[in-house]
Amino acid sequence: MDLTSEQKGRRAKEILDDPIFAEMIETTRAHILTEWNLTDFDQVDARESLYHQGRALDGILRGLRTLVADWTMDQSRNKNEKGRKR
Repeated sequence: MDLTSEQKGRRAKEILDDPIFAEMIETTRAHILTEWNLTDFDQVDARESLYHQGRALDGILRGLRTLVADWTMDQSRNKNEKGRKR
């Protein structure tokens, strides 16, 4: 099923505004940082894995924010086009 930019943007905003989602993001981020801080310097593989987990989490948030921004831009563009037609 293909969703429109508006549908994707609205859903992404709902997810970002969801307090349970926000809590899980913060809990996960805190867990990653705690685990990273508990590793020894010679535990390179573990440290790199945790680093990549944090980057993946950031990527998910960035993707959701991009969907919201795209939707917002489309709304603005549509509003401007309607204003020009008058």
